[in-house]
Amino acid sequence: MISVIVFFVLGGLLGLILGYASKLFKVESNPLVDQVEALMPGGQCGQCGEPGCRQAAEAMVRGELAPTSCPPGGAALSAAVAEMLGVSVELSDDEKVWIARIDERRCSGCTRCYKACPFDAIVGANRQIHTVIKDVCTGCKLCSQVCPQDCLTVEPTVPDMSAWFWPKPAVINKAG
Repeated sequence: MISVIVFFVLGGLLGLILGYASKLFKVESNPLVDQVEALMPGGQCGQCGEPGCRQAAEAMVRGELAPTSCPPGGAALSAAVAEMLGVSVELSDDEKVWIARIDERRCSGCTRCYKACPFDAIVGANRQIHTVIKDVCTGCKLCSQVCPQDCLTVEPTVPDMSAWFWPKPAVINKAG
């Protein structure tokens, strides 16, 4: 019984010391970096050239990385980050949304694509057929690089009822 009380008191004291140390040694960060990082997909895929989304957000705030450098984020992320940073970016109107697709007839269930996906968009088990959750897939193309059977491709989505948007209206100049 004494050992339980000793461990309880020791745990409480260590908890208080760690709590005080975390407040004493807290490192303040740039709130703009925190806001940009909150917009990022958070997959740490590294396609922007940085090791993670936090480092990419820091580089964007410093001006070393363009807001358009995050492929999984797409045009919506680029526009939001550019507006937040007060910079202008050139976005193409016909930017395609990419989605991974698995040819289940050729899939052997090796789980390499499953392990490579930073967004958990691929489901399946070892030696079972895998499939892609289209709503979660960002089209980062990391899974297609590791597939040994070449049964995984990343293709642009075909507009359907769930992924179709009205095109922007054409500007008519009546100054003539």
